[in-house]
Amino acid sequence: MQITVSPSWQHLLFRIIGILSSVIASLAWLSTIAALFGLWGRDGFIQYNSDDGEVVYISDVGAVHKTAFIVGTSITGTFFVLTLVFTKLCFDMENRRRFKRGVSIISIVCGFIGAASLILLSIFDSMDHSGAHYTFTGLFIVFTLLSAIFTIIYRFSRNQLNFTVSLRAIFVGVVIPLAITFVVMGTIKGPNNVLTLKSVGASIEWSIAIIFIFYLIIFALDLIFY
Repeated sequence: MQITVSPSWQHLLFRIIGILSSVIASLAWLSTIAALFGLWGRDGFIQYNSDDGEVVYISDVGAVHKTAFIVGTSITGTFFVLTLVFTKLCFDMENRRRFKRGVSIISIVCGFIGAASLILLSIFDSMDHSGAHYTFTGLFIVFTLLSAIFTIIYRFSRNQLNFTVSLRAIFVGVVIPLAITFVVMGTIKGPNNVLTLKSVGASIEWSIAIIFIFYLIIFALDLIFY
């Protein structure tokens, strides 16, 4: 005897899984940031590198406490991808147009690359593999932003506009200038203010990480109020 699941129940199932995945991803990333900050505090808020400013980079804390960093990014990245997949399944059930499905798939692919880069930047740490680490950091930020942008485009194409679309737009609008400033602070070389610039860059990195917590929970809000 074959058991069939009605579209309404299937839609509800996708929503529940998507909400849970979003909440778990958000809590996992919050725990990761809190754990790294706590470990830095346990170490006496020291400068791990000789050229670190008063505020050290998350990357440097993660390089010293690599296991915690890898576990946190792996859980976050995995559930971020699951969130994207089930959110798109939920919104795409009644959609048959190629353009809209194409935009949706691009958003998922960008999110997958961003999540994979998040995991890889923790594996290739900033102390032993600085080149690879900052490459994956850049890929994480860029493709997460692209995923958010294509999600906004998709929702506009379907006239599904609510406060979560505005929150995504705010996320993009805030993170882009922060990311640019982060790069600038890391490239400026000055003998007199290098430690100040390092502290500013590190503070921006912590800020972007904290903002990402709220971005992850947007998906749960989106599905709850959909």
